Amino acid sequence: METPIAQRGRDLIRRGPFARLWWSQAISSLGDWVNLFANFALATRLAGGGRGATIAVLVPLVGRIVPGLFFGFLGGLIADRWSRKTTMIVSDFGRAVLVLGLLFVRSYLQLFLLILVIEVFALIRQPAREAVVPTLVKRHHLLAVNGLNLAAMYGTAPVGSLIFAILAESGTRLPDIGFVSGPVGLAFLFDCLTFLISGAMVVSIPIPAPRAAEERAAGKVQTTAWADVVDGMKYVFQAGPVRRLLLGMSAGLFGGGALFVLGQPFSEQVLGGGESGYGILVTALGVGVGLGMLGVTLFASIDTRREPLFGFSLLVAGVAIGFAAFSDAVWSAAGWAFVAGIGTGIAYVTGFTHLHASVSDEVRGRTFAAVYTFSRTALLVSFALAGVGAAAMAGVFPGELRSGVRAVMLLGGVVVAGSGLAVLIGANLWGDRHLDEEKLQRISEAADSITWVRGARPREEE
Repeated sequence: METPIAQRGRDLIRRGPFARLWWSQAISSLGDWVNLFANFALATRLAGGGRGATIAVLVPLVGRIVPGLFFGFLGGLIADRWSRKTTMIVSDFGRAVLVLGLLFVRSYLQLFLLILVIEVFALIRQPAREAVVPTLVKRHHLLAVNGLNLAAMYGTAPVGSLIFAILAESGTRLPDIGFVSGPVGLAFLFDCLTFLISGAMVVSIPIPAPRAAEERAAGKVQTTAWADVVDGMKYVFQAGPVRRLLLGMSAGLFGGGALFVLGQPFSEQVLGGGESGYGILVTALGVGVGLGMLGVTLFASIDTRREPLFGFSLLVAGVAIGFAAFSDAVWSAAGWAFVAGIGTGIAYVTGFTHLHASVSDEVRGRTFAAVYTFSRTALLVSFALAGVGAAAMAGVFPGELRSGVRAVMLLGGVVVAGSGLAVLIGANLWGDRHLDEEKLQRISEAADSITWVRGARPREEE
């Protein structure tokens, strides 16, 4: 029998403004995944096969990660200063045009630069979209909405992989498109179409402009872009719940990144599971993440103490990663990876819901931009250090930890668990009960005070 929350989630994506936004996100994410697989295929083709193909896949990966380090705050600034609807439309249509440029790529440099610019447009869209969500749905729907959003972002990955495989097979009989072989070229054309559809759907959504944008248009407030960036960062780090969630997410991804980088050597070299063992680990982790997201969406509510649940979920995920590091068989490691996935899925949904429910509209774009920027940076640093750390720690410790891979995985689990414990302690010390209307008003007034200091009027009572 369908639960009320499941019914509510189904209704949310069937009609209304949020339904169009959700389908736009799902279609756009599907295009992103197909584009990623096509980028890997194109990079491998440019390498000409052999050992160079293994290194070639780093070109699209680095091209997607680097922009987040330098342009992440740009998206949040745009989301809070200008029309969020226009921002998303321009981003979608801009990516549709840029993807067509991939048909004419002939070198690694061209591929890298195009992927980098496409990712900048994606970074501009993300904060605008997150800032829009609470304006389209009621507060008690936010938990279900975030579960649906994350499902649209990551649940489309296997569908995108399947579509790319079908397009690649269908395109073998087609001539080259531009300078790109038929199969990959067909995938880029499909990707272009998804972005056009996504942008067209956003056009039909009634999205209110940010209050700061309206005041700026009316001449009531005049601030520089840099001042807005500084004010946004002050808000992020001065608001206790926001600061703890931001640092918790970043630390969790820093520690969890080791599991992704070392999963294959852990399976093959430590557990003797071969390539199939790595597939089992990844599948167990992915299924756990999905069930965690689904579980918290179905059984929690907007009045659930979200910050303690977020911290506890990270704590569980970190402990599970630590136990996985001491596993002696693929299936036992997969079991702990499954538990780690459940904790990660719950943390994702509760963290995003907490930010949507507690952050004022005036700084919501910059807040989510900070989340994405710090998270990407933590993940990139983790990717860079995991392999080096495993080599450096090999033979340093006795017993099971003589394996550098095990040692780094244990360290990653400690970091994740420690970040969760820190969130729990912080929430208890500073009295985090579920945010009632009085607390929400105080947080909103804190955002208004930032605007007041800059010389603008605070929000008038309605």
